[in-house]
Amino acid sequence: MAKKAVKTTKAGRGSDQFVLRLPPGMRAAIAREAARSNRSMNAELIGRLDFSFENALTNKVLLSVSKDLADTADLLRSLLASDELDLWSFIADQRARGVKLTQSEAIRLIVRTYLAEQGYLFSNVPTKQDKG
Repeated sequence: MAKKAVKTTKAGRGSDQFVLRLPPGMRAAIAREAARSNRSMNAELIGRLDFSFENALTNKVLLSVSKDLADTADLLRSLLASDELDLWSFIADQRARGVKLTQSEAIRLIVRTYLAEQGYLFSNVPTKQDKG
């Protein structure tokens, strides 16, 4: 006799079940992340799956993001080639503060600072300036 399908709106007893084989170490990683977010391992996995489905990029979105990145790169190139940005004075100012930056690092720092100020930077990766 076949099992009767049960419709539920959230995961729990009676919900569909699926056996999943994990590579070595992944179970421990999931457990750590679940503990960090105060959720069960099941809730952690469901949350991450939901997020991935909600945020799946379509080809149209990827093309749009790609165009935006290309436009931004063009804008940065024009800014760096203009007289509006005195990159070498910025680098000298940073060196006076004890932060030695290459040209690429200085540009990254300027962009990261701007993005953080505008609320677009979510990374906790320390910059060279943070390490000071």
